[in-house]
Amino acid sequence: MIRYVRFLLAIVLGITVFLAAELWLSSRTDAIAPSLAASSDTWGEPVTTITGTTYQIYKQDFVYGSTPFTITDVRPDETDKIYSDKNGYEIRALTVYRANNGQTFLKNQPVVFFVHGGSWIDGYRGWYQFVAQSFTGEKGWVTVVIDYRLTSSEVYSAAQNCSDRNTCVLPGVKAAWYPDNINDVATAFRWTVDHIADNGGNAQEIVVFGHSAGGHLVSLLATNPQFAALQPDIKGLVTMSGAYSLTDVNHLFWRDAISQTFHGGFSNTTQLVEASPARYIDSATSLPPFYILYAEDELLNLTEQNIVFNNNLTTHGFSSTISYLKGYSHTSEMKAIAYITATPTALIADWITSLFFTHKVYLPLITAH
Repeated sequence: MIRYVRFLLAIVLGITVFLAAELWLSSRTDAIAPSLAASSDTWGEPVTTITGTTYQIYKQDFVYGSTPFTITDVRPDETDKIYSDKNGYEIRALTVYRANNGQTFLKNQPVVFFVHGGSWIDGYRGWYQFVAQSFTGEKGWVTVVIDYRLTSSEVYSAAQNCSDRNTCVLPGVKAAWYPDNINDVATAFRWTVDHIADNGGNAQEIVVFGHSAGGHLVSLLATNPQFAALQPDIKGLVTMSGAYSLTDVNHLFWRDAISQTFHGGFSNTTQLVEASPARYIDSATSLPPFYILYAEDELLNLTEQNIVFNNNLTTHGFSSTISYLKGYSHTSEMKAIAYITATPTALIADWITSLFFTHKVYLPLITAH
């Protein structure tokens, strides 16, 4: 009798695990097998400038700062860079991109949290909408693209005599210095962890991705003990052509960016060491998996920086993968992210897939007695 009861309990347990697995898989494959019922979801606005993708992309803007922080950028517009619309612009904000399969919004999706480059002094989230073209439009994942305070000497606090480009009293009050940028990245990441479940994402599956200066910032977020409370929520880190040891970059080539970002420039070795992700590897006890990519035609010093950083991680027993992007430059590797079949994008997408879509479900072994 006891054996019979055990046998029945094993069957019930097996069915329960199987149903749980089916429920989990259905939550992960709603992009593949969408519900036939019409959706009443309303969220954000469609991105009409990106068409022809597998999923329709929607976006919604959010402010992550606890208090307003507006800036005015007085730089002249360039062919592919627009600054003239940055009058009283809220810099501590982000855009969430979400996929819709034509009937409903995808839910519980992996999240790509993207931090742009620009030598810490340049770039706005609106310029990087194309990142969502691949990760959201083709993969169905949630993409978060953030702004953070720029350290440019031509970006001023709007609240202090510079609310408008035409009436800005120069020299204005500079908008930011290090560590304002990394603190903004940390605050934006915390907002994402806390709110992304309400916006289609899975807070347990967030990958941070940064290019160039953004690669430096996300690596610093993951390694600096100051952000220890956030680090368990970083499930994977992609850094493309970042800098990891700021005291070792070429002084002549990087002088302008360093002098605008750090008080005293290269003479401020204390802050440069503090801002170097490489310095924290020796004492780290746990780090997320890293994926490091760098281009064939790279900016001065960055090839060595990426190779050495990867070797440092692996030597200390941390998970790190590195890819050399033959035929790409520091600029073209970033532009390639718009296309899911481009080598940099395909490599990153495959790496993220390996993190989150390789789960196996084991049913209990049932034996007859």
